Amino acid sequence: MIQKLRAKRDLRREEGAAAVEFAIVAGLLFMIVFGIIVFGIVFSQYQSFAAAAREAARVAAVRGDSGQIVAAAKGATPYEIQGTPTADISCTDDTSGNPVTVSWVQEFEIDIPFVPRMTPDVEISGTFRCE
Repeated sequence: MIQKLRAKRDLRREEGAAAVEFAIVAGLLFMIVFGIIVFGIVFSQYQSFAAAAREAARVAAVRGDSGQIVAAAKGATPYEIQGTPTADISCTDDTSGNPVTVSWVQEFEIDIPFVPRMTPDVEISGTFRCE
């Protein structure tokens, strides 16, 4: 009889319950934390590319050639530009006042633990008025 009572008391002990609950929740917690970090990195890259596109559009607006446009875009960001920045029009006396847009397609790598890797292609663009 005493052994049965001791066995029931041992079954009701909850000494390891917190560790088991943490192990269950930890995966989700780490996925959220690393997701926030990866989102911050990708957003920083996007903002840098958008600024580079605006800088390249500014060069295109003051009648820069395609080499100067590419150099301006690549020089304005510390990240690697994967596409080739191109202007949709050439600024001349006839197109003065019209908007010129410089754009390219950039691949972003989103790698969050416990989630399949994603590599979306995003169009980066910047617009200025031709002078």
